[in-house]
Amino acid sequence: MTLRRPSGTPPPATAQIDGTATQLAPLATTICERYRLEFPDEAGRYGDAGNAWCRHDNQWLLSWAVSDVLGVTDLGEQVRWLARVLHARGFPLARLVRDLEIAAELVAHGAFGAASAAVAERLTAAAIAVAGMDLLGAP
Repeated sequence: MTLRRPSGTPPPATAQIDGTATQLAPLATTICERYRLEFPDEAGRYGDAGNAWCRHDNQWLLSWAVSDVLGVTDLGEQVRWLARVLHARGFPLARLVRDLEIAAELVAHGAFGAASAAVAERLTAAAIAVAGMDLLGAP
């Protein structure tokens, strides 16, 4: 089966917090570049569509993290949903954990201005939550 590129609702292009609008695509691209350096086997497994999904999912993750800081969205709930979807598709959840850690590391360097630390903390907490999921016994 060939992986198809993302379809449906596109991820948000920007996230705004504390008066600063951040373009999510460049940040998601950087996360994916770092991720692919750690997991070079994904190029053969998922091809270009895998890169597109990586950017797509990371834009959502970043948006949800900002929305969580703002009290609008529960990042933990969204990440648990994504983990269940990825698990059902055979994606190794340890890699989602690492992706969230990479995102937190990059965000902590100021991607969201004064709110960067809070957004990074949410991403780190999400990584910990995914690492602790027991999907084998989950309904």
